[in-house]
Amino acid sequence: MRLTFRLIFFWFVMMLASLCHCHTPPGSCQTPDKNLGQCVHFSACRFVLRQYAMYKEHMPPVIMRFLQRSRCRPKVDGYHLCCELKDVIPANANSKLK
Repeated sequence: MRLTFRLIFFWFVMMLASLCHCHTPPGSCQTPDKNLGQCVHFSACRFVLRQYAMYKEHMPPVIMRFLQRSRCRPKVDGYHLCCELKDVIPANANSKLK
């Protein structure tokens, strides 16, 4: 009886855990300012492209720190960061700043 209860309880907990993750899209993340984002290569994020277009090599330290805190993958995978959903450039779109 106890073993059956434990198995049912374990199954119930596992089902709840799977339901909690079903609404979170793959690759989703949270930006440093707590917004929902997607982990993408920096070139697929309009925010980064706008900042670079505005400042070039003279990006303010506060923006550089924000971008560093946005990193969502190890360096060996390239520079991926958590980009706010509204700024993500779709993979099939032209990657120029819009």
